[in-house]
Amino acid sequence: MLVSVYSPKTALKIAIAGSYGKTSAKEILATVLAEGKNVAFTPGNMNTMIGISRFAQTLKGDEEVIIFELGEGKVGDVKELCELIKPDIGIITGINEAHLSSFGSIDQTVATIFELRDSLGDKPLYKNIENGLVRAEVKSDDKLNYNRAGVHNWKVSYIKTDINGTDFKIKKGDKEISAHTSLLGEHNIGIITVAVDIAESLGLRPSQIEAGIKRTKPFEHRLEPKHLNGAWIIDDTYNGNSDGIEVGLELLKQIDAKRKVYVTPGLVEQGDKTREVHEKIGRQIANVADVVYLMNNSVTDYIKTGLTAAGFKGEVNIIDNPLEFYTHLDQYIIGGDIILMQNDWPDNYA
Repeated sequence: MLVSVYSPKTALKIAIAGSYGKTSAKEILATVLAEGKNVAFTPGNMNTMIGISRFAQTLKGDEEVIIFELGEGKVGDVKELCELIKPDIGIITGINEAHLSSFGSIDQTVATIFELRDSLGDKPLYKNIENGLVRAEVKSDDKLNYNRAGVHNWKVSYIKTDINGTDFKIKKGDKEISAHTSLLGEHNIGIITVAVDIAESLGLRPSQIEAGIKRTKPFEHRLEPKHLNGAWIIDDTYNGNSDGIEVGLELLKQIDAKRKVYVTPGLVEQGDKTREVHEKIGRQIANVADVVYLMNNSVTDYIKTGLTAAGFKGEVNIIDNPLEFYTHLDQYIIGGDIILMQNDWPDNYA
């Protein structure tokens, strides 16, 4: 029998669901809302029934906002977690082929994540319409649809992004916020605007919201910039999905560099879409990178096929010893390079 998560009766409970982007959304929301509210949120990947129940035992009772990341591994998981936490607001960050081998079909994945909508009923649900699978499930005139253009009458303009972060303005009526975040990439703007909208609804002043956005920073191994021997490394090795690859390559394309270097082993858990997904990745890489390093495994040839199909004229290197490569990365770069490292490859995959 499910027992509802203990929380203060006045606490606003926010639930986040999606194939990707949940942890980033949680951290962004918590950072912005903490400028004016007492915020608690599920730590790490504590997003299962057991994990959330353990988190609930740490609540003190004076929380004003509680943010939950909802994990999903099978149909019904999101519904069960919603019955446990009884959220007031929901956010769907995006849907893709991640864990496709567990769900069996993308339709099952979509249905599971949208269990959040079914559980909320008439309560607010923010949906990321930059994601095609989410966009297909929502009404086009829903004001809680969000993307880098804004949400709920908040309009974004004057976007600028580089290795130092992202700047933009967001305005609604006579309220204007000049936003700066050290998070890399325009794809973060949409969820930041959701944080702005929720913060305003909770009574935070524009100055507090600006301060909260400024405090957001790159997450470890998620588009995290590092300087090495006159080059910039963008460490995105905790990324594990095709949408993450797309936004990483978009960022790499936007930043000036002597050489644009791309490093990946590919993705796991793509089910019967494995070949299709990796050939597409190869085509995407071909439009951006000058030099490519592929960690040799079962999907390498698919990526190479995509590179060839897109007419890639740059340098392709196959790495048989990833540990040696990453340990001596400084030997593979030159000053002025931008190196984007995406995904890792667990030992139990071949």
